[in-house]
Amino acid sequence: MSSFWEIWVAFFTILFFILMLYVVINFWKKNNTADKNKILEEFDGIQEADAPAPKILFIGYVVLFSVALVRIILYPGLSGFEGLLGWQQNDDAVEHFEYSLQQQIDNNSGSDLLSLANNPEIVQSGGSLFKVHCASCHGQDLQGQEDFPNLLDDDWLYGDSDEEIIHSITAGRYGAMAGWEDQLPAEDIEDVAYFIASLSGRPLSSPEVQIESGKRIYDLHCISCHGEDYKGSQVSGAANLSDSIWLHGGSIEAIQHTITKGIGNVMPAFGKQLQSAEIRSIAAYIIHTKKVQDDHLASLDSDKVKLGEYLAYAGDCVACHTAEGGEPFAGGLPFVTPFGTVYSTNITPHKERGMGDYNYQEFKDVLYKGKGKHGYLYPAMPYTSYQYLTEEDAEALWLYLQTITAVAQRNRENSMMFPANVRLGLLAWNIVFMDTDPLTYDGFKQSPKTESVDQAVWKRGKYLAASFGHCSECHTPRNIAQALDEERIYQGNIIDGWNAPNISAQELYVDGWDIDQLTTFLYTGHSNKGSAFAGMAEVVKNSLSHISEDDVRAISSYLIAGDVHNRVANDAQVIYPKGFDETAKADKQYKVFEQTCGACHAEDGKGRESIAPTLLNNGIIMHRDPYNTIAVTIRGLNPSYLNAEKNFMSMVSFKGVLDDQELADLINFVRKNLGGRDEPVTMDMVKDIRLNLQSAGYAENHHKLPEPSEFKPE
Repeated sequence: MSSFWEIWVAFFTILFFILMLYVVINFWKKNNTADKNKILEEFDGIQEADAPAPKILFIGYVVLFSVALVRIILYPGLSGFEGLLGWQQNDDAVEHFEYSLQQQIDNNSGSDLLSLANNPEIVQSGGSLFKVHCASCHGQDLQGQEDFPNLLDDDWLYGDSDEEIIHSITAGRYGAMAGWEDQLPAEDIEDVAYFIASLSGRPLSSPEVQIESGKRIYDLHCISCHGEDYKGSQVSGAANLSDSIWLHGGSIEAIQHTITKGIGNVMPAFGKQLQSAEIRSIAAYIIHTKKVQDDHLASLDSDKVKLGEYLAYAGDCVACHTAEGGEPFAGGLPFVTPFGTVYSTNITPHKERGMGDYNYQEFKDVLYKGKGKHGYLYPAMPYTSYQYLTEEDAEALWLYLQTITAVAQRNRENSMMFPANVRLGLLAWNIVFMDTDPLTYDGFKQSPKTESVDQAVWKRGKYLAASFGHCSECHTPRNIAQALDEERIYQGNIIDGWNAPNISAQELYVDGWDIDQLTTFLYTGHSNKGSAFAGMAEVVKNSLSHISEDDVRAISSYLIAGDVHNRVANDAQVIYPKGFDETAKADKQYKVFEQTCGACHAEDGKGRESIAPTLLNNGIIMHRDPYNTIAVTIRGLNPSYLNAEKNFMSMVSFKGVLDDQELADLINFVRKNLGGRDEPVTMDMVKDIRLNLQSAGYAENHHKLPEPSEFKPE
């Protein structure tokens, strides 16, 4: 400190002592002259007397004054005066700590970081320093947060050798990526974003032509930094784009934002703030924590983890816990209910943002009871079905979820109305509406109307259809409290403006489905009875296409054979659509069909390869409920992107092309001839569905997907 500041510090210190002494003396005098019987003021009947202050106040003040005076005499604090005890700065505990830490490192059996990471005292010291200097960015658990890397994964931008880690902490890192908004049009940026997202193998709603376009753009503009193998460069800090680890967000919107605006990575240098021993202890703490995690993951039963991965696909976990275009398992997908919107949560092993701080029992409470660490869950999480999972399957699923990539995405706030937003009320919902009886298999009954089904296959199919939330959760009507109506199981339910159709054994039989057709449809999304679209396409893409064909066949066998409250009536008859015969072609509606539908679906309604699916014998056209047939003509439809060789073109909306009556007449004509259905579709039915879709925001030119949960603002 310069002599100028030493003089000023001494001046204010002495002035402070003088003021303290003045206060004590002045108020002590006033206390001695005070008269408690003398009234100073009176207001609204309240009198203020001239009473003395409590003596304890002045005694305490004198004690503090004396202690401060003794302190300034014995220790440094007044300009250049070092104090009577001669205390020196190098006796400070901080310097002693630094000396002790350096001594521990010098005495350690090895000087490399892994050896230091095996020394508990060094690790403990490094952990304390990490929490002070590093945790604000990288998190208390070292798993990072948005724009700050996870230190426990294997994705080190600048390398993970001892020298590279020490250099990163000591000298810092400065990386940048230029923004491309002035060089590339928005369409090109979108294409390359989809291509980059596809490199990690995640399912995307994007045509192959867009992915191919994105690759061409990548080869022109990105390959010099991120490489032909997309793995980046540790020399320049260019990110590895081929894995599932994203520093600045891995949603399509976040990737687009990164490409558009560019980024600047700054890791501050700590070389001047921390001693060499402290930096090495922090690095040792990081290595130790990562080793603990790696050892834990290595100790997991690999067969059970593999089974858990299979079950995660069977349960469609990724579809529900992934926002449209978002990072897998990171949550954010909206579920619209009559009581508000619920968003799926982050179930990655991130301890602050995901389920990384859950233990197995807490996970089971979520799975079986709908009870999270922070309150009861809405039944949009199908714990009413997951409660039937076996202990073996629950444990396997838990082990697998510990191995997926930790994502630092925050959970979105639900927007539920009162009193549905009171979590404790969900306990009452569970008590009233949740059937906790075990899953039974005594409903097997071979029907003379359906194909022969093996009982063991039927049982497996019921377990998959009921326990993993497939079929029952979407295709069963719900009561006013959104609980499944078990007596009307599989009889259809409106979700996101579409009808998850009636798939009861009766409806499937009448519509002409057999086990082979249904298995092909569920496994591939395509069959000779039509193709999956909207939510069902997502189920095929994210779940059913990833499990064994035998398990899919088991589900089909169970649905075809039926169960309790789900039987084929004795008088049920299969429908056989006749197609467009000469009588139909003479009908004036056939001309309307040719002008509006025939170009894509062909003049005979049998569809065109890679353009449009068949309408003849189509499961939706044949369905007793015409809702989806009406809805698809009003809102249009995007391709499902299930199979590049079988994808169809977009279907445009008929809104503005045909009025409600004209649309009703056309649908009646199509359903009668191509679906074998005579139940009339009226203008009022079309109008009601159209108004409902418009009010919900679904009546667009194409199928409107939910808004993404994560985006990067400009």
